[in-house]
Amino acid sequence: MGPVPCGFRAAPVGWDHGYSSRDTYTAHFHSEMAPNWLDFAALVKGHAPPRRREGASFRYLELGCGMGFGLCLLAALYPEGRFLGVDFHPDHIAHGRRLAETLGLENLRFQEADFVDLQADPSPLGFERGETGPYHYVAAHGIATWVVEPVQQALLAVASAALLPGGLFYNSYKTLPGWLPLTAFQQLVRLELQRGEPALPGEAFRRATATLASLLGEEGQATPLRNLLPTLSTELDDLRLDNVPYLLGEYDNAGWQPLYVAEMHQRCAAHKLRPVATANLPELFEELLPEPLRSQVNGEPNGLIRQTLIDLACARRFRRDLFARGSVRLSPDAWRRRLSGLRLRRRETPSRQDWRFRTSFGELSVPPAICEAMEAALAPGPRSLAELAEAIGQPPVEALRLAALLLHEERLGLDRGEAGAQAQAGCERANARLLQRMAEGWGYGSLAAPAVGSGVDCSLVEALCCQAPGQGPLGATEERWLLERLRELGARSASTANNDVKPVYALDEKTLYVVTAFQRDRLPFLQALGVVLARFQPRSPGHADA
Repeated sequence: MGPVPCGFRAAPVGWDHGYSSRDTYTAHFHSEMAPNWLDFAALVKGHAPPRRREGASFRYLELGCGMGFGLCLLAALYPEGRFLGVDFHPDHIAHGRRLAETLGLENLRFQEADFVDLQADPSPLGFERGETGPYHYVAAHGIATWVVEPVQQALLAVASAALLPGGLFYNSYKTLPGWLPLTAFQQLVRLELQRGEPALPGEAFRRATATLASLLGEEGQATPLRNLLPTLSTELDDLRLDNVPYLLGEYDNAGWQPLYVAEMHQRCAAHKLRPVATANLPELFEELLPEPLRSQVNGEPNGLIRQTLIDLACARRFRRDLFARGSVRLSPDAWRRRLSGLRLRRRETPSRQDWRFRTSFGELSVPPAICEAMEAALAPGPRSLAELAEAIGQPPVEALRLAALLLHEERLGLDRGEAGAQAQAGCERANARLLQRMAEGWGYGSLAAPAVGSGVDCSLVEALCCQAPGQGPLGATEERWLLERLRELGARSASTANNDVKPVYALDEKTLYVVTAFQRDRLPFLQALGVVLARFQPRSPGHADA
């Protein structure tokens, strides 16, 4: 290794293998990682899901679980499952364990471990090297294109070894060509972080953004960089420079490298992982591609080239691919029976003026009457896909596509039936404790909806609405309490690490609108989904947590 240029610090490669470990990552829930969502995606493409029925027991492994929030929500939603979250960042594991304890989850554990070590010795995962793993589902969200290639290879090897035959590997990752513009930003950010003050990483992101904006020049100015990367200016404008933990986790990685789809699929194939579906539901239906791309794709017999053509034409930047190590194809009759019996229910269906769906294929328009008919058919309660097709007067394949689009928009959910009812009590307890932590300033943004086996969004303002003193709708006293809590949390956020000061909240017109809309519009839907909200239901017993 040559000398380090003056003003720069060499980035040591230690236990983190060059992955950003200077801060913890953000805490999110992704509905695409839920077992019933993964089963649905595999079923649409004709593959037998890992579970034979909703409510069957299963095992679920997340590699690179981060703070563990999403896995905790899944464990509450699926008490019949056993969950294991693995991450090499000790702060992530400590947070996940504390949160699981706080939520009263007994079907989940967290393990601090390194993928490279697990490849050599998978015993912490519950099986020995050379044995078949016990997991129905293995998930790795975003991590594969953040880590250096030896760690990526270890990740894929562990995922393959951990799967039961017929199990599913959810692998989401950044793709080219969609990330091409931001490769310039990532390179400059890494250099700025190396020469900057370690305690002020936010400054490195601001300097990199300002420098690139200067190199791009003004709108309409034909600078070389703007000619080469015409969308970079918009990408920079969309960056949230106040969210430093996310920016560090996304860009401060030695192994940061978006891949073309063929590269990832070939690397997975080397570990006996074969692509079977995608968790991005609209992408399950290539017939939704616009012409002339659809005809060009249909005329290409090679699967890797087909997917590459789609990604190039759509400038795709993120994939949620599902792989299997051995899959079982369903017969046409078995496929139709399982799809016909699939039960759906409404999630949140506020009125809308148009029915345009944003997808990686572009914007799709659907006749409003058909969408409204499907949602109206579900107003009395859950129905099977076969019943919905009959209710809206459409062939089953059309009903399936429409259902997938409405699931993608989170207007519909996959009904869990009795299994959801069995999860109700645990989800009530978990949601009450999550609301309490959110009101204390923890940055969680989802609650458990057991009826559909997924999470629902919940903002800080909505969480505080549920925690306000008293019962029922908010009055003047409760609004004053809400304002004080928001001000307190705003002031607290201004004193957090990195000196990234966030604006102090105020009970302005927008906040009041959120409060009103939450009580008037969202509550009936959320309560129907089993999301029992503390203020508007009998309170759960308090739970002390340090």
